[in-house]
Amino acid sequence: MALIGCGQIADAHLQEAAKVKSVEVVAVCDMHLDLAKQAAARFKVPGVYCDLDRMLAEVRPDVVHITTPAHTHGPLTLKALAAGCHVYVEKPFTLDAHEAETVVAAAEEHGKTLCVGHDQLFDPTWLDCKARIAAGQIGTVRHIESTLGYPISGQFGALVAGDPKHWVRKLPGGLFQNTISHPLYRILDLLPDSHPRVEARWDRKKFDFPTELWVQLRGTEVTGSLTFTSSVYAQRVTRVYGDKGMLEVDFDAQTIRRHAAPKLPGVFGKLEVPFRQWREGARNLRRNLWRFLKSEIHYFGGMRNLMTEFYRSIQTGGPLPIEHAEIVRVTRIMDEIFADCRLREADACEPVGLLQEIA
Repeated sequence: MALIGCGQIADAHLQEAAKVKSVEVVAVCDMHLDLAKQAAARFKVPGVYCDLDRMLAEVRPDVVHITTPAHTHGPLTLKALAAGCHVYVEKPFTLDAHEAETVVAAAEEHGKTLCVGHDQLFDPTWLDCKARIAAGQIGTVRHIESTLGYPISGQFGALVAGDPKHWVRKLPGGLFQNTISHPLYRILDLLPDSHPRVEARWDRKKFDFPTELWVQLRGTEVTGSLTFTSSVYAQRVTRVYGDKGMLEVDFDAQTIRRHAAPKLPGVFGKLEVPFRQWREGARNLRRNLWRFLKSEIHYFGGMRNLMTEFYRSIQTGGPLPIEHAEIVRVTRIMDEIFADCRLREADACEPVGLLQEIA
């Protein structure tokens, strides 16, 4: 495996790929040679490059991981596919759905395996949530609520806020395009409609670029809501509502809480619910303690699981961990979210412009 783009997320890829059996990291590449050198030194990678064409020609890797800025994903993936490589692309997959369809078509034409970094679908806590849903714990899923707290004061957010020419600001969806894949695909994992109705709006708060986002998705049987906010502490929480209860998944705490109506009448129900929540807390503690003792609690545990499935698919010709159609569907719905936000923002500004013209 070779990696292109030695920024912050590259560390996670190099770290987790090294834990996958039969995978050998042979080269890293970055247009800034110093970044490639430091990544190679820290992860003991033999090949160091600042020229992609040269790396592909000399190393001839079986697999390429792309962890560069979002607007470069499409062209770099096409180049790696043409060189005969399987490709793992960090989220967001491409700039838009048209580019996603082009990349998918190229992978199918070359007969190569393609994967996108929707790693939270393979997080142990999300897999546990899916198993509990399948077991009927909350009945039929009706609504998914996904929240991402993303303080702009964080390391990456501060860079975007402080640089008007930052590449993130030039994306069609700005800051959101680089971040909302995770909360969005968690909703869409349980909302199967190909074309759910999308209603979205964003707000700029005190910054000169949008930092708050609200999205409503309406499918035939299932609905979803997504909130991205820079006004709260960092958090990654999804609540799945069924007709018999609700499961709350906290990805940072690696916990799941189940909520359901009390079975006991009147005041006894007020005792039953907190007792049930106490038992749920004890269950989460036992589960996380056991995983801790087995060294299985990792921030990027889902990434490791996804990589394992990706490489297994390459080696065995088995099913893809994430189907091509799903990659395109998530990208297309992101396009629709940003288009609706721009439309609503334009509509909100129009009366002001008209008043100014009259004056």
